[in-house]
Amino acid sequence: MSDSDEFCDIKTKKRKVKGRLNDVAKKIRMQSHEAGSSCKCRNNCFDSEGLTLEVRDTVLKNFNLLESVNEQNSYLCGLISIVPVQKRRPTVAIESAKLRDVTCKYKVRAVQNEKVCEWLICRKAFISIHGITNKKIEYLINALKETGCAPKDKRGNHKNRPHKISDEVRDLIKEHIGSFNGRGAHYCLKDTSKKYLPDDLNISIMHKMFTKKYPNVKCSYETYRSSMQQNFNISFGYPRTDTCSFCDENNVKINGLKAQLKDGEDKTQLDKDLKTLETDLKLHKLKAQKFYDIKKKARLTSKKITTYEGICIDYGRNLNVPNVTTNDAYYKRQLSVYSFNVHILGSGKSVFYMYNECDGRKGSDNVCQMLYHFVNNYLPEDVMDLHIFGDSCGGQNKNLTMYRFLHYMVHVQKRFKSVQFTYPIRGHSYTECDRNMGCVKSNFWADLPSEWADHIRDARQNPSPFIVEEIDYTFWREWTTFFQQTYSKKIPVLIRAMREIKVTQTSDRLLHFRNNYSGHWDNVVITKPKRKRFHVEQSTLPEFSYTGKLPISMEKYKDIMDLTRYCKNLAAKQFFINLPHGDNNRN
Repeated sequence: MSDSDEFCDIKTKKRKVKGRLNDVAKKIRMQSHEAGSSCKCRNNCFDSEGLTLEVRDTVLKNFNLLESVNEQNSYLCGLISIVPVQKRRPTVAIESAKLRDVTCKYKVRAVQNEKVCEWLICRKAFISIHGITNKKIEYLINALKETGCAPKDKRGNHKNRPHKISDEVRDLIKEHIGSFNGRGAHYCLKDTSKKYLPDDLNISIMHKMFTKKYPNVKCSYETYRSSMQQNFNISFGYPRTDTCSFCDENNVKINGLKAQLKDGEDKTQLDKDLKTLETDLKLHKLKAQKFYDIKKKARLTSKKITTYEGICIDYGRNLNVPNVTTNDAYYKRQLSVYSFNVHILGSGKSVFYMYNECDGRKGSDNVCQMLYHFVNNYLPEDVMDLHIFGDSCGGQNKNLTMYRFLHYMVHVQKRFKSVQFTYPIRGHSYTECDRNMGCVKSNFWADLPSEWADHIRDARQNPSPFIVEEIDYTFWREWTTFFQQTYSKKIPVLIRAMREIKVTQTSDRLLHFRNNYSGHWDNVVITKPKRKRFHVEQSTLPEFSYTGKLPISMEKYKDIMDLTRYCKNLAAKQFFINLPHGDNNRN
C-alpha cells in the first residue's frame, strides 16, 4: 500500500464547534422537530374525531417552543401512562419469549374550542406528531419505570475538563476589563451599572490588548467575550455627547468631597457641603424626571383621546454630502444636510423634513413653517388640543416668533382650542426624536441629499417607516416679519426662565406660562390692542423668505468639488457644480 493510500485511510476527527455557534446549534436541534407521516394503524389515530391537522400542528409548535431538553422530557412524560400488563399472549414458549413488564399508553393534549381536550393515540402516532425518535421513547419509558419521574439531562455536567480556564486567568481577565474607564449612561435618571466605552474600541481590540499584556496566559477570544458578557454591563459608543453640565459638575464635587472625607479632614463642614450638593443634584434629577413623566402622560392620553395629540420636535445632527469614507473627508468641508423631525407620540408616526444649507437655514421661521406644514398635512383634523415637546434652543423653539405662531394657529387659523409647549431641563432633553435619529447610520455612503432621504425612509419599519419631506428654498415664509403688524414687540417677562407655555381659545390676547412643571399659571399680553392691531384674514400667509438658493463660501465650494472625485453617483458632480457660491452671490 502506498503512502497516499495509507494517508487516505486515516480517519481525521472533526473539529468541535465551540462558543456561540455550539449554543445556537443546540437550540436549533432542540426546537426544530418536524412531524412525520401517518401511523396507518387500525385505530386511524390521524383520522380520529377532533385530532385535525391544525391541532397536530399546534401540538408540535408548542413542543418546539419549550426552551430546554428537561422541559421537553417533562412534557412528554406527562403524556405517557404506564400500567401493568393486563393479559399476555406469547406466540412462543414462555421461557424464550421476551415479555413486556409494563404497558404504555400515549395521548396528546391541546385546546380546542376554548376547552382542553385529550386524544388517545398509538406509539407511532405519538412519535410522528412530536417529531421524535423511537430511541427517545425508550429512554423516557426506562426512566419512568426506574424513578417514576422525567429524566434530567446530564450532558455538560461532568467535571472532567482538563482545559478548564483557571480562576487566576479569569481574575486577570476581569481585572483587565475593569481597567477601562467607561462613562455612565447620561439620560438614565436612576442608578445603573451600565458603562459606555469609546466607539473606536471593541471586544476584539480589547482581547488583543490582553494577549499583548499577558503573552504567557492562554485566553481565547470566546473566553474573553463570555467573561465580559457575564460579569460586566458594557456597551461601546457614547449615547450622547451633550451631557448635562450641572450633573457633571456636581458629580465631580461630590466625589472630591468623599475623597477628602476618607483622608480624615474636617468632617463637619465637609458633611454639610456634601449633603447640600447631593440634595441639589437630587432635586435637579427630579425636575428632569418630571419632564419625562409629563411626556409619558401625553403619550398615553393621545392613545385614549382622539382630540388630543402630543408631538416631539427636534433638529437631528447635520448630515454631510458627499459623505465618503476616504481620509480626505476629515480635512475638507462638506455640504450640510439638515433634518427636522416631528414625532407623533400617539401613533409613533414620524416625519422628517430634509433640506441642505443652500435651501434654508435653521431659525425660528424655519421651525414655524415646518410645523405649519405638518399640522395641515399630517396631523388629524379632529385633533383640537396639541401638546408640543422640544428643547430650549432660543433661536428655534423658545422665542417670541414661536409663541406668536402658536397664538396665530389658535386665534387666527382657528385650528386648535389649546396648544401647550413643554421644555425640558437643560442637558436632559432626550426624546423620541433622538431615538429616531439613532436609526440613521452616520457612516452611510451618500453622494447626494436625496440619497440621505432614501436611507432615512428605509431606516425603520415598525411601527411605520419614516416619512421624508424633501424641501427647497421655495418652501419658507417670513413669519417673524408677518407677526410684527399684529403682536407686541416685546413682553415684560423673561423667556429663558419659562418651563411651559400655553395658548387657549378662551384668552384672546394672553400667553399663559409658568417657570416650573407644576403650580400656578401666570399670563402676559402678547398682542397689540385692537385699535392698533392689523387685521389678518384666516387665509393670509407670510411672504416667501428667499428668491433663490443661499450661497456657500468659495473655500467650502472648492473643498466640496475636490471630494466629488470619490462620488459613485455620476449625477453628483453636476449637482455640486450648480451650487451657488462666492460672496458676490448672496441674496
